[in-house]
Amino acid sequence: MIDASRTSLESRLDNWANAPRGAYDPVDAAEIEAAWMRLDPRHKDLLRMVYLWHAGREVVCRRLKIPRHPRSRYELELASARQALGRVLERPQK
Repeated sequence: MIDASRTSLESRLDNWANAPRGAYDPVDAAEIEAAWMRLDPRHKDLLRMVYLWHAGREVVCRRLKIPRHPRSRYELELASARQALGRVLERPQK
């Protein structure tokens, strides 16, 4: 089982993405899935494309209408989606 307090959000997202593919921590993946479900649609789409679909930056930018240049726009959008997920994970479940 993954100790969420000691593991980076990035590795937790990778674990969540591995759920349909093989070895993963099902408890932590379920926690990430529950938090992901509570995100706004844009953040959900971005995280789904990057982590579950392994879509490249060009595909993500085209589908979500993120300007491809400067490259930092994509990085900022992805960071925003990760931060939103992190905030949801910090909130107690109702």
